Amino acid sequence: QAQPSLGAPNPPFCLPPAPGWIWQGGSCAMLGLTAARSLVRVGVRRFPPATSAPQSSQLGLWLGRPGAAGGGVPLRLKSVAAVVSPSIGAGAAEAVTATETTGSARLWALLRGEGALVAPGYERMVGTWLVGASGMLFSMIAIGGYTRLSGSGLSMTDWRIEGRSLPRSDEAWKREFEEYKRYPEYQRLHNGSMELDEFKQIYFVEWFHRMWGRGAGLYFAAPLAIFAGGGILRAPLALRLTGLLGLGISQAFVGWWMVRSGLEAPEKHTPTAGANQRPRVSPYRLASHWTAALTLYVGCVWQSLTLLRPSPAAIHGTAEAISAATKVRRLALPVAALVGLTLLSGPFVAGNDAGHAYNTWPKMIDDWVPPEWLQAVQAPLTRWRYFFEDTATVQFDHRCLAYASVLSSLALSAYAATLPLAPGAASMVGLLPVTVGAQMCLGIATLLLYVPIELGVAHQAGGVAVLTTLLV
Repeated sequence: QAQPSLGAPNPPFCLPPAPGWIWQGGSCAMLGLTAARSLVRVGVRRFPPATSAPQSSQLGLWLGRPGAAGGGVPLRLKSVAAVVSPSIGAGAAEAVTATETTGSARLWALLRGEGALVAPGYERMVGTWLVGASGMLFSMIAIGGYTRLSGSGLSMTDWRIEGRSLPRSDEAWKREFEEYKRYPEYQRLHNGSMELDEFKQIYFVEWFHRMWGRGAGLYFAAPLAIFAGGGILRAPLALRLTGLLGLGISQAFVGWWMVRSGLEAPEKHTPTAGANQRPRVSPYRLASHWTAALTLYVGCVWQSLTLLRPSPAAIHGTAEAISAATKVRRLALPVAALVGLTLLSGPFVAGNDAGHAYNTWPKMIDDWVPPEWLQAVQAPLTRWRYFFEDTATVQFDHRCLAYASVLSSLALSAYAATLPLAPGAASMVGLLPVTVGAQMCLGIATLLLYVPIELGVAHQAGGVAVLTTLLV
């Protein structure tokens, strides 16, 4: 059988010329090849064409694609070669192995979300929306701190996912007040000393906190549905943001689960703290609520920066600056993890009211290391609850983590100052000592002044600001 010219181009949807022994598989081979080509013709439309057309001298199997500038998309050897012939030459196997590697790399890049995350031209729109969501979450964290510190979090004794309006009559307010009187916070702290007007104030703070959370959820969910339904979001980003939405919805249930613990006797949740405890939510559930809130915030900030930040070449300019930024980033990750761990220790200080004890610095009353902490370290298996429930222990842990965060942040900033960073990167690294120093001063002042509400809220927000600086 005459062989076609080796220099002839491949027509669409046709196999390239090949030696006659490949075609000797008979009619069954041709029938199987036709079926395989039909299947691949449907599947390859989801993958970009090869950047250049294969030459007919190659023994690999290729399938042309109409309208593709330059030819074809490689087929997987395992899908087609066995149908054509039981044995393929070494050159063909190498060629198809190379194309398999390329296809696997493309698939792995898709799964990892590499490449474009949104449709071209929508980066700023989607990124700005996520910046707004990050701002709402930051304000939600600050409002939550105020709600807890003002003693308002246990004033609403029921929960509905759809929310509800404020009581509109004196009778409705009195019913809510009578319901509040049934629980430990009123019975132990306000029995006979709280008036209806005082109850209205704390009730409004908790109601506003809940409604602000619902507003943040709507702000996130509605554009997400529009962007995803309109094909603006690519699959990797759509999946990540849908996961964040699911976590946000779960926050409502976790929040009520946390509040319910405060409607019970506190001895049930912190047995090592003894009897006659001040009514408060479980520190474990508070930590769960706080961790989810930080995860949501970090996720939104990270995705917004991914969309809005220019390419590394545009920011850094030179190879030396890019290399320096890479070194700083590698060191910033463990520092950010340490700052995050310090933030996660905060709910155990707040949940145990540990900020209202040992209000001295740098010593804790007369001790550099409290004896309670030494007792917990000596028997960690039997006294593990001390690390989460004992006032002295949780405060000492928080202090130590804070010191480690400050020192590591300052060390990172000092190291970065020796590198040839671009001006933008250098300014952000230079901001780190400022935020860390301000946060340390806020923490010390909050402790020495017995946790005034304003300083307590600022300290909570300041920790998030430090984490944000490291992320940027």
